[in-house]
Amino acid sequence: MKILKNCILLIIFGLLSTQLINADTDYCSLLENALMFYKMNRAGRLPDNDIPWRGNSALNDASPNSAKDANGDGNLSGGYFDAGDGVKFGLPMAYSMTMLGWSFIEYESNIAQCGLTSLYLDTIKYGTDWLIAAHTADNEFAGQVGDGNVDHSWWGPPEDMTMARPTYMLTTEAPGTEIAMEAASALAAASIAFKSSNPTYAATCLAHAKTLHNFGYTYRGVYSDSITNAQAFYNSWSGYKDDLVWGSIWLYKATQDSDYLTKAVADYASGGVGGMAQGNSHDWDNKAPGCCLLLSKLVPTTSTYKTDFEGWLNYWLPGGGVTYTPGGLAWIRQWGPARYAATAAFLGSLAGTEKGTDFTQKQVDYLIGNNPNQQSFVVGMGPNYPINPHHRAAHHSTTNDINNPVNNLYLLKGALVGGPGSNDEYTDDRTDYISNEVATDYNAGFVGALASLVNPSSTSVPTTTPTVTETPTETPTETPTETPTETPTETPTETPTETPTETPTETPTETPTETPTETPTETPTETPTETPTETPTETVTPTPTVTPTETPSSGESLSIYKSGLKNDFQDWSWGEHSLTDTTNVESGETNSISFTPKAYGAVFLGCFECIDTDTYNNIEFDINGGSSGAQLLRITVVKNSKSVGSKLITDLNGGTPIEANSWTKIKASFIDDFKVSGKVDGIWIQDIKGDTQSTVYISNIIATA
Repeated sequence: MKILKNCILLIIFGLLSTQLINADTDYCSLLENALMFYKMNRAGRLPDNDIPWRGNSALNDASPNSAKDANGDGNLSGGYFDAGDGVKFGLPMAYSMTMLGWSFIEYESNIAQCGLTSLYLDTIKYGTDWLIAAHTADNEFAGQVGDGNVDHSWWGPPEDMTMARPTYMLTTEAPGTEIAMEAASALAAASIAFKSSNPTYAATCLAHAKTLHNFGYTYRGVYSDSITNAQAFYNSWSGYKDDLVWGSIWLYKATQDSDYLTKAVADYASGGVGGMAQGNSHDWDNKAPGCCLLLSKLVPTTSTYKTDFEGWLNYWLPGGGVTYTPGGLAWIRQWGPARYAATAAFLGSLAGTEKGTDFTQKQVDYLIGNNPNQQSFVVGMGPNYPINPHHRAAHHSTTNDINNPVNNLYLLKGALVGGPGSNDEYTDDRTDYISNEVATDYNAGFVGALASLVNPSSTSVPTTTPTVTETPTETPTETPTETPTETPTETPTETPTETPTETPTETPTETPTETPTETPTETPTETPTETPTETPTETVTPTPTVTPTETPSSGESLSIYKSGLKNDFQDWSWGEHSLTDTTNVESGETNSISFTPKAYGAVFLGCFECIDTDTYNNIEFDINGGSSGAQLLRITVVKNSKSVGSKLITDLNGGTPIEANSWTKIKASFIDDFKVSGKVDGIWIQDIKGDTQSTVYISNIIATA
């Protein structure tokens, strides 16, 4: 009886806790802090010290042959750092500003009710000012500042950066349709947002938006083919078909010029954009879901757009196809799942249906702590919130060491972290960038979802405040317990910028940006060949979160998969697969990996710094094409949380397609084929067709000397 009474009390407590977060949430406070995160990620000469632990940084960032300003700063010194790093990636920055502009336009009255109009517009303007500065000529745009490889090899606050920071330009000879269209979208949205409060600035934004749209529309090319340094961080997995439509939609909304709408409608049909949305996330790489939604409102007489959007939204609802954690998070992939759910929640809020708003409410409630673990995923807000996001400035190491100090010195309040595993598991560990990275695109959709939920009766979020130590006295002895089971489009979301992003967004944003953080919808045929242009004088030496249980001596092989995962390798996949298939097994084995390639999914087997390519020079595996064969796949190597090199499996097989119903050994050199050395985090094998292909089988994955 006593046990029964205790169980009843626990149930009642759980119900009361849930009710407390649902009923008494102060969305205005959450919204304010989610916006303040952007101040913590500002670059350049800061106009205020609202964030006293942030100072001036990246003052010399500039486009070629540009003049210094009155302070002696470069023309590209402002803007936002992408995530927890010091790179300014043009695509996710522009995307973030578009999303913020969009949510301001949709929920301006809610924002005003919170007294946050000024902060909201200032946040947008700090980003759009940079986009305007980056638009150095009609057909020229600075698409990136900073070498991602060099930047990610150093761990310290941006104020202390001393490495060279190259600027990568897009021109008519080196086009980048995705960035040009996204920047045009951001500036068009800003022109609407600022039209009443600052008409002069609105006109400036619109003028640049028109010219950028023309640049991107006329001179077409995949931006990451021009800026190859971005391929390992924010590769354009989906191509630019969605961006053409997205940019034209926003120019039409800003100008009411029917020519833009005509382009959007035509390109939507010819590019198959409605299909690109299905079963996918809306993120920095793939704007197809947003295109469906906006066109359904702009062209209500055409049912196609509404049908496409409803199909997309239904996929995200319970029972619709997306994975749900036991606690209720819509979980599309391992790499930064919180940002995908938050962005889907924002789009759901605009559906104009009860099921859409209910989805928004439940996803946001989960993220702020209304889940079985009473675990918030917003730094500084809600119960048991994270204190150690993967963020150089907040951690503030002065020794180029991700583990020193033990806890972040500063609270990155309002930042949405990557999120939990598929079973709601989560560890607050800065070295686990899959679950703990933050980024401008992560918060962009989250801000919109919060703005949609503002109500007159909201009150403060109940919080449990963890202790933050500024001077560590000991080093943690435990390793993270989280084992990601799926990922991105930096990007695979994101490609996250610190993860193999998104889009991931980060296709890892983000997708794996994350590695893409986003789920790619189209993959370029060429593989990245760029290697770092500069070798840092110092390298980050984080303590591995996972240590192999076996350490083979030089000359032996390191087993990754042999009838099961070996040596602490984990399943971080984001595609339809099984690690225990018994229907097509190689002789002498009990299991194989079955993988059904579709929607740019991937089998990702990872373990932090577990493969030392100086010891193990090659990666080998056996592959069987199953009933059909000839699957279009690529293998990618991940290092420092980023994809660093890819090869088509057909190319590694001497140009021969994958053979049906037969096992073929594939071997690739880390140095010769992937241009990588040192310790790497694993490999993924990814669909590059988009459409569903027949199931393929993989076995005996090993690294060899």
